[in-house]
Amino acid sequence: MLGFSWGAFAVYLATLTLMVGGGLYGLIEDRQPAFLAPILMGLFFFYLTWEAVVRDNDTPPRGHSKGR
Repeated sequence: MLGFSWGAFAVYLATLTLMVGGGLYGLIEDRQPAFLAPILMGLFFFYLTWEAVVRDNDTPPRGHSKGR
C-alpha cells in the first residue's frame, strides 16, 4: 500500500491552481469558451483530491441492504 506524501499533495494542488488560474486568465483575456475545459477539469480533479484527503476514513461506506 502506498503512503500519503504532503510534498506530492502540495505539487498536485499547485498544479490544479495553475491549471484553473490559466483557464480563467485565458477565458478573461481571449473570451474563448475553449478555456472552460481546463477550469472544469481542474475543479473536478480538486473535488477528487478533496474526497481523497478530507473524507472520514473511519466510517465504513454504506452497503446495500438486501430484502428489508
